[in-house]
Amino acid sequence: MSVPNSADRRPAPYSKLRRLVASHPVVAFLVLTFGFGWISLIPILLAENGFGVLPIELPLTVVQSLATIVGLALPAFLITAATGGKEGVRDLLRRLLRWRVGLHWYLFVLFGLPLGVLLSAIVLHGAAPLGALARNWALLFTTFLPGVIVPFLHTNLWEELGWTGFLQSTLQDRRGPLLASLIVVPFFALFHVPARFVAGWIVDDHTPLGQIPSVAFEYFVLTAVIAVFFRVLIMWIYNGSGQSVIIVGLFHSAFNMTIGKQVMPELLNLPASQTSLMCLGVLAVLAVAVVVLTRGRLAYKERPAGAVGTAAQPRVH
Repeated sequence: MSVPNSADRRPAPYSKLRRLVASHPVVAFLVLTFGFGWISLIPILLAENGFGVLPIELPLTVVQSLATIVGLALPAFLITAATGGKEGVRDLLRRLLRWRVGLHWYLFVLFGLPLGVLLSAIVLHGAAPLGALARNWALLFTTFLPGVIVPFLHTNLWEELGWTGFLQSTLQDRRGPLLASLIVVPFFALFHVPARFVAGWIVDDHTPLGQIPSVAFEYFVLTAVIAVFFRVLIMWIYNGSGQSVIIVGLFHSAFNMTIGKQVMPELLNLPASQTSLMCLGVLAVLAVAVVVLTRGRLAYKERPAGAVGTAAQPRVH
């Protein structure tokens, strides 16, 4: 019986596609994200609550969740498997499910922005917003927290798995945390543009077709400006909390609820336009303060070259 030599025992080489993905993980992730994500939005864009081509109306939450899971979470796992193998996927799962962090992080991501809006309102309007909060405080538990938890579970957790857990985390190992945050901004804004055509979010039945491109571009620019501060603060929260995707997902959902037109106006008895602007102001101040106080490091601790999660190229046998 012949004994196989060492050459016969070597594992099969990685495919050319996997080597290509491992060499360019960020590009590969973005291609899959926009391919899978935008394609999954086509049915609702064609439905009655989109452009009205199909005579049906689809549930926005279901389609939005599908686009997030298929367009962001799935590519994160696929590219991680190609670059880090099973250990890379396990590391990504650990960061996705990391809930044992300091209590102060939960308090900050859930109530930091609402508290900032309250303080801003007191500065501008005196004690009146505080009195309104004393009367309406129950809304924090009946409306605000449920409005944070539910979207977090079906959308924001999976969204931040892609944007932060994979993309920004990978980029900061190569470009640093601040530049990584800024690189993600245009892609983050662009990904959200198609969804905003649904249910009259940026256009309605009275918007001429010729104006749709300019309206969409204006929305893209506005989202990108806000995302500069948002993605920077997200990066700091992610690094500071020990790379917890749960924590950044909760912050994303809490931001959406705070800047929205329902809870904060009722809590403080103020116009929605004022509370939204206050929320954006607080977001900007916090982001700038974090950049200055951390000297742009955003609580980042550099990992050794080749560590799991750094999207290192797999060895070719």
